[in-house]
Amino acid sequence: MKKGLMLVVLLLFGLGCAAAGIYLFYLKPHMDAEAVDANASREIVAEPPLATLSLTPALEARPEVMDFYVSAVSLGVREQPDLSAYVDLNNLLYRGQRVHLLEKQSGWGRISDYYVYQEGGPEVAEWIPLDGLSVEAPIITPQERIKTVAGYIAASDDFGLYQEQFVTSTDRLLNDGHCAPQDFAELGGWVRSVTYATQPVYFIYCGGLNQRNKIYLNAQTGQIFYR
Repeated sequence: MKKGLMLVVLLLFGLGCAAAGIYLFYLKPHMDAEAVDANASREIVAEPPLATLSLTPALEARPEVMDFYVSAVSLGVREQPDLSAYVDLNNLLYRGQRVHLLEKQSGWGRISDYYVYQEGGPEVAEWIPLDGLSVEAPIITPQERIKTVAGYIAASDDFGLYQEQFVTSTDRLLNDGHCAPQDFAELGGWVRSVTYATQPVYFIYCGGLNQRNKIYLNAQTGQIFYR
């Protein structure tokens, strides 16, 4: 009877070990794998929190550049975008001046509204060539400034004789605001005065053609005066 009891105990023990082995080596790994798959499925289905969402803004088109500086020594203004069109010498633009374009067309920029001189006539506007402009303000060295001012008055009487004094005095009048570059376009520079025929005196008109707009220069002493 004792042997029978021992056999029963050993049998139960063997069954327990077998069950434990089945659990450890088969059921548990299988259950763990299913749990991992379930967690992975939940992670894939779950929506990301709003805080992690990012929106990529649409790239905005850059506005066309319409503000420029005159880079040429002087720039003629024409009524048509054509180099053969008439240039008004009293309406020149000069180096360093800032301009705003209203329109670009085939290498030209329009700087005024359209207007009509007479009823039924063509529409015209003020145009300048784009190749005389730059986006950045030109850096004018002292040497370039002298060259620029000399270009304004290159047609002065006795220019070769009094060039230095003419340039210095003209630059002073420009910087003081008494004269503008276009004031020198009409006469081309300083004109010898017949009123002061015995002295090296020259004159220019600035701001108009009246006597009060007449400025005199003694090219020998550098004195600037009015009558």
